[in-house]
Amino acid sequence: MRTPTDDADQDVLAVLPPVARRVIDAVREGTAGGLFPPVVTAGPEGTVRVDRLLGGAADARMLAHALADQRFTPLLALWDRLDDWCDSAARRYTTVVATGVLDITNADLFGPVVSEAFVACATGRAHYTRDRVKEWAARCEAFLTLFLDRLLRDMSTCWPEDPAFRGPVVGLWAHGEETHNGRQRVLRLDCVGGGRVAYKPRPASGELLFTASGGAGKPASVFELLNHSPAVSGEVRLPVLSCWSGADRGYLWQEWIEPPAQWGPIRTSGPWRLTGTRLTPPEAARFWLRTGSLTAAVFAFGITDMIGSNLVTGSRPGEREPLLYPIDLEIYFCSVPRLYDTGLLYDPTAEVDQHHVGLENTPRWCSAEGPPVCWRAEPTGALRLHRRRRPYARDETRTVVADTEGRAGYGHYLPAMLRGMFDAWTLMCRQRPAIRRFLSTATAGHYVRVLRQPTFRYFDALVPRWLSGGGAAPVPAEPDVHFDRAELDQLRRLDVPYFVRSLDGGPVLRVEPPPLPFETARVAARPEPEGGWPPLPELLDAANLELAGLGVALRDAVEHVFDDVTEHVVTDESLGVRLHLQSPAEGQVGFDWPEVGRRVTYIWNREKVRLRIDPVDAPEVPAEPAPAGEIRRRLLRLDRLDGAIRMPWADGGMTDDAAERRLRTLTDAGIAWLTRVVADHGWPGRTLVGAAAAAAASRLVQHAREHLDFRRHCLELMRQAAADGDLPWREVAYLTDELRLADGLPQVYGTKFEPVAGKLVPWPIEEPDDVDRRRAAMGMEPLADHTDRIRQRFPLTGREAS
Repeated sequence: MRTPTDDADQDVLAVLPPVARRVIDAVREGTAGGLFPPVVTAGPEGTVRVDRLLGGAADARMLAHALADQRFTPLLALWDRLDDWCDSAARRYTTVVATGVLDITNADLFGPVVSEAFVACATGRAHYTRDRVKEWAARCEAFLTLFLDRLLRDMSTCWPEDPAFRGPVVGLWAHGEETHNGRQRVLRLDCVGGGRVAYKPRPASGELLFTASGGAGKPASVFELLNHSPAVSGEVRLPVLSCWSGADRGYLWQEWIEPPAQWGPIRTSGPWRLTGTRLTPPEAARFWLRTGSLTAAVFAFGITDMIGSNLVTGSRPGEREPLLYPIDLEIYFCSVPRLYDTGLLYDPTAEVDQHHVGLENTPRWCSAEGPPVCWRAEPTGALRLHRRRRPYARDETRTVVADTEGRAGYGHYLPAMLRGMFDAWTLMCRQRPAIRRFLSTATAGHYVRVLRQPTFRYFDALVPRWLSGGGAAPVPAEPDVHFDRAELDQLRRLDVPYFVRSLDGGPVLRVEPPPLPFETARVAARPEPEGGWPPLPELLDAANLELAGLGVALRDAVEHVFDDVTEHVVTDESLGVRLHLQSPAEGQVGFDWPEVGRRVTYIWNREKVRLRIDPVDAPEVPAEPAPAGEIRRRLLRLDRLDGAIRMPWADGGMTDDAAERRLRTLTDAGIAWLTRVVADHGWPGRTLVGAAAAAAASRLVQHAREHLDFRRHCLELMRQAAADGDLPWREVAYLTDELRLADGLPQVYGTKFEPVAGKLVPWPIEEPDDVDRRRAAMGMEPLADHTDRIRQRFPLTGREAS
């Protein structure tokens, strides 16, 4: 017998159209949860993690009642339209797509557009949402139709003969992040032969130009040309993969790179586990040697946007050891005066933390991706949609590489990394005429993406528009930023603006959306960045390939991992590398080059790089020892000792008097020593001792509450260091608040907390309504987000929790 609740549920289902009932049934069966935002819970280190997708009877009931609301009428119409399209497309493309793939309940394919439409209906105004969701349905249909037309034609005309890529397609997955050029997305095709292929609906085609593999015949790309060339100072192996253009312009197909066999946990904490590439030390040395070669090539050809999601560590079939593959190569032949301009490394002078660079050296929990809206369980158990303020926790990473000794990144393998850079650079210098000849013909018909604004500015404008159902105008978050008409036209349809330029030069172009196969239109001119829009003629001509040109990249590569390097004077005879580091931005590295009987040494400081060439058997020129090494070691040792005592003391409620006395003794001794350091060398900032030791110095001064005069002196030094880019401004904020409280004044930035009524709250703040503006100016997150993290990390620990 049905209960009254059952009767009510049946009544609700009866008013829903058949397609919606199918979706509800699929959610009940646990196969369509990906059509909706995920359910999240608290994760490690201030993140949220995906707890589950919607599924089961309770979630199906909740969705059914929600969909009966008039607000969701546009979503029901979207389902009806796309379901009709699926029926028609399944019959038309039966030779290339297997039965069941083109189905509205396929969350892998339709999850992104359905989830976005669901959130827009839930949060936006109805009269805006109706038109916007209707437009999304039409654009999704046009995009998928164009894709399938191309697939049908290309599988019979220009598809590779590799059996792994044999059709039909048995699975389709749509990338859930940004869209371009008419709501088009990157797709992954799972072929019946077992291989996977990426479909990229955009004209920028750096993958074809740099990484395409042509087999045993004529080199198909720059990297393959270099791989086929004789070694100059050492063997070089750059990553290549199968990628091919279609029968017309504006898109490409690319082999999907799978994770390597060397895959396992690289970090664990309680119930959480992060998996990634895990290599034995000999494998890691070879990996970083090859990654060094890729790094030099990226720098040489002005390839940028090499951030985490655009590179993956993986292996192709038949390969025993992994390589780092650039899988999204759209922006190249750009001005890259520093190696961090490529996106491989973080900018050490930036105030904003750049966690997810291409060469991550810390296995952090946080992810740079994920939907901005998610479900959270209320105390009653009911689910409620929330705008996400914290990053998602990731459970795997394709960019962080660790060894079986627990060391992440290339810090322990710095000589191998630098040797790989040198060997690739000498090869490119020797092959400069061949590179020039190849590019003179191979670039015809290629486009490069032109990034007119940093992508994050577009995202900042897109999210409010999406949550309003398309009603909010796309307005820059920063008052001094302006979007022109070409950008606004794309932002209004919730695309990330996309522009290209031909490698032959000419104007900047926008790409017209489907159903047009490939059309471009000129956009209004705007001031060019320093160096000009890509492609830069001097890079097309390989004019930058001179031996001295590698020096800046070597210096930046060292600075990126300086805090991870345990030995600052290293001679590796097997690699022919002699390394002597005096500070993050001062040192030298010499490379033996027996093929020409020379040793090439690059010597640098923060202002310049010099090149010295000696006979290969010449005695080493001793480098002057630097005091920075000892200062750095002592700061880090003091910090480790302090943490070993302070964290248990704080977690125990700060009631251990013996531990408190030990902390005071340790701090007093550290301050006495630091006073001499500051008198002799000034503030020990990043350029002197590295970021980790500089942060340790800041913490030492924060803890020295009995030394007010010295702390005030340090605050002035730290302000100057921050103005010089030698210290994050947030360190100034922390000490400022410490001194304000010591003087009996309200804090300014909200960094200090006290327990009140069973929870931590900020100590009184001067002009609290303006605190987030002040925090933003210091590169700090909003106070509410910071408070959440503090309460999670330090439950009821008082002022020391800050």
